[in-house]
Amino acid sequence: MVRTVVAFNKQETLDSIASMLEDNGIPVRYRCRTGPEVIRAIKKMGGGVVICYYKLLDMTADEMAFELQGSADFLVAAKPAYLELCENENLFKIPMPIKVGEFIGSVNVLLQLDQKRSKAEIPKRSPEDELLILQAKQLLMEKNGMTEPQAHRYLQKKSMETSSKMTDTARLILQAFDCRPAL
Repeated sequence: MVRTVVAFNKQETLDSIASMLEDNGIPVRYRCRTGPEVIRAIKKMGGGVVICYYKLLDMTADEMAFELQGSADFLVAAKPAYLELCENENLFKIPMPIKVGEFIGSVNVLLQLDQKRSKAEIPKRSPEDELLILQAKQLLMEKNGMTEPQAHRYLQKKSMETSSKMTDTARLILQAFDCRPAL
Protein backbone atom coordinates (compact mmCIF):
# COMPACT_ATOMS: atom_id res chain seq x y z
CA MET A 1 0.00 0.00 0.00
CA VAL A 2 1.37 3.40 -0.98
CA ARG A 3 1.47 5.88 1.91
CA THR A 4 2.06 9.28 0.35
CA VAL A 5 1.47 12.72 1.86
CA VAL A 6 1.91 15.95 -0.10
CA ALA A 7 2.26 19.16 1.91
CA PHE A 8 2.70 22.67 0.53
CA ASN A 9 1.56 26.12 1.68
CA LYS A 10 -0.02 27.23 -1.58
CA GLN A 11 -3.05 25.26 -2.73
CA GLU A 12 -2.09 25.56 -6.40
CA THR A 13 1.40 24.12 -5.71
CA LEU A 14 -0.12 21.38 -3.59
CA ASP A 15 -2.55 20.45 -6.37
CA SER A 16 0.16 20.64 -9.05
CA ILE A 17 2.56 18.32 -7.19
CA ALA A 18 -0.24 15.89 -6.30
CA SER A 19 -1.41 15.81 -9.93
CA MET A 20 2.15 15.23 -11.15
CA LEU A 21 2.44 12.23 -8.83
CA GLU A 22 -0.96 10.80 -9.73
CA ASP A 23 -0.35 11.31 -13.46
CA ASN A 24 2.75 9.14 -13.01
CA GLY A 25 0.94 6.35 -11.16
CA ILE A 26 1.69 7.39 -7.58
CA PRO A 27 -1.50 7.78 -5.52
CA VAL A 28 -1.61 10.59 -2.97
CA ARG A 29 -3.30 9.57 0.29
CA TYR A 30 -3.29 12.99 2.00
CA ARG A 31 -2.92 16.61 0.94
CA CYS A 32 -1.89 18.89 3.79
CA ARG A 33 -1.04 22.51 4.41
CA THR A 34 0.08 22.40 8.04
CA GLY A 35 2.60 20.40 10.05
CA PRO A 36 0.06 18.92 12.47
CA GLU A 37 -1.99 17.65 9.49
CA VAL A 38 1.12 15.89 8.13
CA ILE A 39 1.94 14.37 11.52
CA ARG A 40 -1.63 13.10 11.99
CA ALA A 41 -1.68 11.60 8.49
CA ILE A 42 1.63 9.77 8.95
CA LYS A 43 0.63 8.48 12.39
CA LYS A 44 -2.74 7.33 11.06
CA MET A 45 -1.05 5.39 8.24
CA GLY A 46 1.73 4.09 10.49
CA GLY A 47 4.45 5.68 8.36
CA GLY A 48 4.89 6.89 4.83
CA VAL A 49 6.55 9.35 2.49
CA VAL A 50 6.10 13.10 2.83
CA ILE A 51 6.69 15.32 -0.20
CA CYS A 52 6.76 18.87 1.09
CA TYR A 53 8.06 22.39 0.91
CA TYR A 54 10.92 23.29 3.26
CA LYS A 55 8.48 25.20 5.48
CA LEU A 56 4.73 24.95 5.91
CA LEU A 57 2.46 27.54 7.48
CA ASP A 58 3.39 26.50 11.01
CA MET A 59 6.33 24.06 10.91
CA THR A 60 9.51 23.39 9.00
CA ALA A 61 10.34 20.07 7.38
CA ASP A 62 13.05 19.65 10.04
CA GLU A 63 10.48 20.03 12.83
CA MET A 64 8.06 17.58 11.23
CA ALA A 65 10.82 15.01 10.73
CA PHE A 66 11.86 15.41 14.38
CA GLU A 67 8.25 14.94 15.56
CA LEU A 68 7.82 11.79 13.47
CA GLN A 69 11.08 10.22 14.74
CA GLY A 70 11.98 8.28 11.58
CA SER A 71 8.52 6.89 10.83
CA ALA A 72 8.43 8.81 7.54
CA ASP A 73 10.83 9.67 4.74
CA PHE A 74 10.80 13.26 3.55
CA LEU A 75 11.43 14.65 0.09
CA VAL A 76 11.76 18.40 0.46
CA ALA A 77 11.25 20.49 -2.68
CA ALA A 78 12.36 24.13 -2.66
CA LYS A 79 14.75 26.57 -4.28
CA PRO A 80 18.38 25.62 -3.56
CA ALA A 81 18.86 28.52 -1.10
CA TYR A 82 15.93 27.28 1.00
CA LEU A 83 17.11 23.67 0.86
CA GLU A 84 20.30 24.79 2.61
CA LEU A 85 18.14 25.84 5.59
CA CYS A 86 17.12 22.21 6.15
CA GLU A 87 19.45 20.88 8.83
CA ASN A 88 18.16 17.32 9.26
CA GLU A 89 20.56 15.05 7.39
CA ASN A 90 17.81 12.46 6.86
CA LEU A 91 15.77 14.76 4.63
CA PHE A 92 16.01 14.06 0.91
CA LYS A 93 16.06 17.28 -1.08
CA ILE A 94 15.18 18.18 -4.64
CA PRO A 95 15.63 21.66 -6.12
CA MET A 96 12.78 23.63 -7.66
CA PRO A 97 11.85 24.02 -10.45
CA ILE A 98 11.26 20.30 -10.44
CA LYS A 99 12.40 18.04 -13.28
CA VAL A 100 9.58 15.50 -13.54
CA GLY A 101 11.76 12.46 -14.25
CA GLU A 102 14.11 13.10 -11.31
CA PHE A 103 11.19 13.90 -9.04
CA ILE A 104 9.21 10.73 -9.84
CA GLY A 105 12.38 8.63 -9.57
CA SER A 106 13.16 10.10 -6.14
CA VAL A 107 9.62 9.50 -4.88
CA ASN A 108 9.70 5.90 -6.13
CA VAL A 109 12.96 5.25 -4.26
CA LEU A 110 11.45 6.64 -1.05
CA LEU A 111 8.29 4.55 -1.52
CA GLN A 112 10.42 1.42 -1.86
CA LEU A 113 12.28 2.33 1.35
CA ASP A 114 8.94 2.90 3.07
CA GLN A 115 7.66 -0.52 1.96
CA LYS A 116 10.77 -2.20 3.37
CA ARG A 117 10.40 -0.29 6.63
CA SER A 118 6.71 -1.20 6.97
CA LYS A 119 7.48 -4.90 6.41
CA ALA A 120 10.19 -4.75 9.06
CA GLU A 121 7.74 -3.22 11.54
CA ILE A 122 5.38 -6.21 11.58
CA PRO A 123 5.02 -6.93 15.27
CA LYS A 124 6.41 -10.18 16.58
CA ARG A 125 4.72 -12.25 19.24
CA SER A 126 6.14 -12.14 22.72
CA PRO A 127 7.76 -15.32 24.10
CA GLU A 128 4.77 -15.65 26.46
CA ASP A 129 2.32 -15.55 23.55
CA GLU A 130 4.39 -18.11 21.61
CA LEU A 131 4.33 -20.42 24.64
CA LEU A 132 0.56 -20.03 24.99
CA ILE A 133 0.02 -20.97 21.33
CA LEU A 134 2.42 -23.90 21.65
CA GLN A 135 0.56 -25.21 24.70
CA ALA A 136 -2.79 -24.96 22.92
CA LYS A 137 -1.40 -26.81 19.89
CA GLN A 138 0.04 -29.54 22.12
CA LEU A 139 -3.32 -29.90 23.84
CA LEU A 140 -5.15 -30.18 20.50
CA MET A 141 -2.62 -32.76 19.33
CA GLU A 142 -2.98 -34.75 22.54
CA LYS A 143 -6.77 -34.60 22.97
CA ASN A 144 -7.90 -34.56 19.33
CA GLY A 145 -5.16 -36.57 17.63
CA MET A 146 -4.10 -33.68 15.40
CA THR A 147 -0.69 -33.20 13.86
CA GLU A 148 1.18 -29.99 14.64
CA PRO A 149 0.27 -28.39 11.26
CA GLN A 150 -3.40 -29.39 11.75
CA ALA A 151 -3.46 -27.89 15.24
CA HIS A 152 -1.83 -24.71 13.95
CA ARG A 153 -4.33 -24.39 11.08
CA TYR A 154 -7.19 -25.03 13.52
CA LEU A 155 -6.00 -22.18 15.75
CA GLN A 156 -5.59 -19.89 12.75
CA LYS A 157 -9.01 -20.74 11.34
CA LYS A 158 -10.83 -20.28 14.66
CA SER A 159 -9.01 -16.98 15.23
CA MET A 160 -10.07 -15.69 11.83
CA GLU A 161 -13.66 -16.89 12.26
CA THR A 162 -13.98 -15.06 15.57
CA SER A 163 -11.87 -12.05 14.55
CA SER A 164 -9.60 -12.57 17.52
CA LYS A 165 -5.87 -12.95 18.02
CA MET A 166 -4.37 -16.41 17.95
CA THR A 167 -3.21 -15.97 21.54
CA ASP A 168 -6.79 -15.26 22.66
CA THR A 169 -8.03 -18.36 20.83
CA ALA A 170 -5.23 -20.43 22.38
CA ARG A 171 -6.18 -19.13 25.83
CA LEU A 172 -9.84 -20.11 25.25
CA ILE A 173 -8.84 -23.61 24.17
CA LEU A 174 -6.70 -24.07 27.26
CA GLN A 175 -9.56 -22.80 29.45
CA ALA A 176 -12.04 -25.12 27.70
CA PHE A 177 -9.88 -28.10 28.67
CA ASP A 178 -9.42 -26.58 32.13
CA CYS A 179 -5.67 -26.18 31.62
CA ARG A 180 -3.78 -23.23 32.99
CA PRO A 181 -1.16 -21.71 30.74
CA ALA A 182 2.35 -22.26 32.09
CA LEU A 183 3.37 -18.62 32.11
